[in-house]
Amino acid sequence: MRITQTHRAIILSGVSEFIGDSVETHVFGSRLDDSKRGGGVDLLLISQTAIPPQPCAELKQILEEYLKLPVEIVTYVSTDEPSPTQARVLAEARPID
Repeated sequence: MRITQTHRAIILSGVSEFIGDSVETHVFGSRLDDSKRGGGVDLLLISQTAIPPQPCAELKQILEEYLKLPVEIVTYVSTDEPSPTQARVLAEARPID
């Protein structure tokens, strides 16, 4: 996984501050492939309840500022049937901790 320890700390701290501690944080996309270079950070946030759009927007903004990378956030409520996009992301995502 191409996420530095510093980036991990920033991401997990941001998720905790803006979304909460009960959210599982996963990475998906190009950052999982160690042979690739560049690319943004794609995050999957899994929670027991829906995550409101505003905290996600604030988290995205602050992460892009601190990481100096584009950030995409996909949310998923663990008790819901996943959408096609969520199902694809769930299949490839790996926990960040």
